[in-house]
Amino acid sequence: MKEKLNANAQAVLDMVRAANNHPTASEVYDAVKVVRSHIGLASVYRILHSLVEQKYIKELRHSDDTCRYDGHISRHDHAICTECGALLDVPVDIPLTQEMLEQAARATGIELSSHELRLYGRCPACSQKQKQLLQV
Repeated sequence: MKEKLNANAQAVLDMVRAANNHPTASEVYDAVKVVRSHIGLASVYRILHSLVEQKYIKELRHSDDTCRYDGHISRHDHAICTECGALLDVPVDIPLTQEMLEQAARATGIELSSHELRLYGRCPACSQKQKQLLQV
């Protein structure tokens, strides 16, 4: 059940929902500190944990075991830049049939509860940098 949020929790939630970069706890803290100057880093961690538990936001574990937070809680897929680590929402639906998902789950021996597709490659900024380096 979702609790009524206090001012600090609401500020954290607003920041995560407004972000388009899937911020880390440290990035959330830096942004929220501007509007809630007395908030502490430990409080931000506790608030993020609580917001995830209450399903206001999602926690995304990165391959290097860092956590990022997503204010868009409806099911969607992500792309990850292999150069800079940027985590981007995929803005189109990638259709997978329930049969395909269940077959993949059976093959790994898991009981399927949800899924997310992750695409890996260079983001537009890193691709542009690479092209500029090759032109020199």
